[in-house]
Order: sequence, then C-alpha cells, then structure tokens
Amino acid sequence: MKKIAAFLSATLLIQSCTESDNTSPVIEMIGLSPTPAPGLVCGQMEENVITLSSTDTLEFTFRLTDDKELSQYKIDLHNNFDCHGHSGKTETTDWYVISIEDVVGSDQTITQKLPVPVDVTTGMYHFSIQATDAAGNNAQSTFFALNVTNADDTEAPVLSTSVPSSSNFSAQKGTSINFQGTLTDNNPLGAGTNGRLELRYWSTTNQTVVTLFEEDIDNAVTETYNFNFDSDIPSTVADGTYIFELRAFDAVNNPSNTVQFTVEIF
Repeated sequence: MKKIAAFLSATLLIQSCTESDNTSPVIEMIGLSPTPAPGLVCGQMEENVITLSSTDTLEFTFRLTDDKELSQYKIDLHNNFDCHGHSGKTETTDWYVISIEDVVGSDQTITQKLPVPVDVTTGMYHFSIQATDAAGNNAQSTFFALNVTNADDTEAPVLSTSVPSSSNFSAQKGTSINFQGTLTDNNPLGAGTNGRLELRYWSTTNQTVVTLFEEDIDNAVTETYNFNFDSDIPSTVADGTYIFELRAFDAVNNPSNTVQFTVEIF
C-alpha cells in the first residue's frame, strides 16, 4: 500500500512539473494602418505615434502565440488628454474602446477595424493590445499613442495677453495676479463644452504642475473671447521662481498656444 501511495505521489509530482506553464504568450503586430511614426506626446518624443482624423479608421492585424494554450486578448483605447489630466467633456465624443475576447489554441491571427467617431474630441489617446494564456501568464503589451483630430475643426485657437504687461515680474504670496487677454478662433468657441481657459503654475525646482484657475467658455461666445480674472497666489507656497502658464481649448478640444510668465514669489 505504501509503495502504491509513493508511486501515486511521484506520478502527481511528475504531472505537476510537466503541466506547469511559466512562459508568457507573444503578441506580434502584422499590419497597422495608419503607419506609426515618431511624434511628440506630452512634450516627449515617442516612437509609435499614429495620426488619425475623424474620417479615418484604425486598422490592425496581430498574431497571438503561446507554447500551450491562449486564453484572452484585450483591446484598450482611451483618452490621454493633458497626459491623463483633463477628462474631456461632452458635445464631442471621447474615443473609448474596451474589448475582451476569448481565444482558443496556441496560434491565432486577428484583424480588427476601429472607426474614429465622426464627432471625436481632438487630443491624444492611448491604444494597447494585451493578452493572457490559460495559465494566467501575461504577454508584453503592445502600445501606441494616437494623435486624433476632428476633421470639422482642425485650426487651433490663438491666445494673446495684455496683462501682465511683462513676462517677468515679482509677486507676494497671499496676493493676487490679474490676467487679461483675448482668445480667437475660426469657429465659435462656445459651440461645444470643451472650450475653456486654464492657468497653471509650477516651481522651477520641483516641476509639480498645479491648476490655479479654470473657466469654461460660455455657449454664447462666438469667435472671440475676452478674459479678465484675478488668480490668488497661495500663501503656503515656498519662496522661489515659478512659471505661470495660460492656455486654452476650443469647442473640439484643439489646444491654443501657451503664454508663460516667470514670477519670483516672496
């Protein structure tokens, strides 16, 4: 009886070693249209940036392989507005795709087409393909950045300021700074709810970006938006040199040029 038990135990151990699977599946991109190219994403150069318009379709073919048995793959496409800062608003459509599909066997080739929404919100997006095998091992994800524009409005708004009159000045913490200027565009800035004006600032020593002011542009605003607002300097900030940056977005989320001020806070 002891010999039988020992045999069974040894057999189970051999089976366990044989059936263990620590090898991850592999994702191989076979075809991708439009073709990726190097481009700027959040101020940094990336190798795989795909440029699309609301009249385009993202088409791709990929192959999944595993040493034993595949399980699932996932398509994940979501916005990366302001480097995962701003969440996007309504009127236009933030392109969003989450798809999880089962696969069988150890070798599968898959082709998909994802049309860009006709009313897409302009901006940067993330697109990735992920996969797992039957043992739960994860493949190394395939990742791309998407630069998407709305074909109905591709022109960026233009931001100009009159106050402060100098790009370099000093200010005391706990006080406020007045900002005045004009935002112009080729289409009504208030046509959707993406139109907005933002003021951000950061220290030249730690680079942590803080939004001080954000204002949605009213629906009644046409091609010209005049702004005049005061922004309080927090009394808790440390003394030092700070960059204050104004920027704006039009109705479909096209970003304007930025206007920066170097402020010595004491």
